[in-house]
Amino acid sequence: MKVKKGGGKPPRRWLLISLNVPGYSIEAVSNFLMEQGATGIEENGEGQKGERLKAYFLRDGREGGVLRALRRYLKSLRAIQPKISQAKIKTVTLPEQDWGEKWKRFFKPFRVTSRVVVNPPWSSFQPKKNEVSIVINPGMAFGTGTHATTKLCIRALEKGLKRKGLSVLDVGTGSGILSILAGRMGAGEVLGVDTDEVAVEAARENVRRNRVSDVVKVRKGGIGAIRRQFDVVVANIDLKGLQRMRQALLRHLKRKGLLVLSGLLEGEGDRLREYYMETGHLRWAQPTREGEWVCLTFQKK
Repeated sequence: MKVKKGGGKPPRRWLLISLNVPGYSIEAVSNFLMEQGATGIEENGEGQKGERLKAYFLRDGREGGVLRALRRYLKSLRAIQPKISQAKIKTVTLPEQDWGEKWKRFFKPFRVTSRVVVNPPWSSFQPKKNEVSIVINPGMAFGTGTHATTKLCIRALEKGLKRKGLSVLDVGTGSGILSILAGRMGAGEVLGVDTDEVAVEAARENVRRNRVSDVVKVRKGGIGAIRRQFDVVVANIDLKGLQRMRQALLRHLKRKGLLVLSGLLEGEGDRLREYYMETGHLRWAQPTREGEWVCLTFQKK
């Protein structure tokens, strides 16, 4: 085998996982795959037994663990969903070009709220007056707006950013979609942070594409190095991460500031609400829900 030598980064490769699952299992299995780091989910009815589900992962050495976790998860579902035992997992590696073309085939503009529309860069969508159009290149990092937790955060930010010029901290920015939204909604300063290098690269690209670079900055790392407070802090992560970061998130939130937390299943939301309220620093606002997912909103006293 001949190996070409040359400069630059090697081309990315993508792992496509496909399986047929019963229709009533689609949401649960899709959510699990997103939690495992899927950069996107495709659903269609081509399968002979149930619905065909396809998930895309960047090949970065962690895909073996994802497959093992998926097999364990499907096994755990058999007790309540016996037909899930018929699910057969298939995998194929896609080069960058093939992966991109597959995404273009099914990722279309979609409306998250009455004002906010998310569309891919190859779309010719033209927003109407007063609409906010966010251009996101799907698949590079979590946060295309299709997942329930991202939708919930978008709605919370749309509601919370009524006043212009607010400062926003987006923890675990992923694709940068929430940071970009904040910039487009009139925030005066937005900082998105993420520990994943691929996510930071994708977020910076999306920030440039949406022409909000003068307002939105993206930084690699956690929030430990940040030495200032913000009017709004949003974190769409997971239960363990939000539990671990409680003090840090509160420390970076100004008095009367808005705290938006998501990445939570319904039962987890109740636990996290109590955990944050026991600090005595927050006022509670009602949760919002999308399917089995929850978003919590607080105001600092």
